[in-house]
Amino acid sequence: MIKEVSLSLLNGVILASILFLGSHFLLNVEFIIGIIVTIALVSVIIIASLIGTFIPLLLDKFGIDPALATGPFITTSNDICGILIYFSIAKLILGF
Repeated sequence: MIKEVSLSLLNGVILASILFLGSHFLLNVEFIIGIIVTIALVSVIIIASLIGTFIPLLLDKFGIDPALATGPFITTSNDICGILIYFSIAKLILGF
């Protein structure tokens, strides 16, 4: 579990850094918006890796073939969690 989270954290930090630098220098996006998106991206990648780890295990526990059912569950839950995380972080930082 620690290995999964550390790899997703590394992946998130690398991708978020590229996104932040690209948006800041190439697109002239405001600094605070870049920070919000960067924090959200790292958080979403970590949560997505945890969801991708636990959903197949839970489906197997309930007797459902993980190979068939994992795709829709992971995609839907990642989308929902990603949007909720993004808006929650934006609300906390911007104070809406």
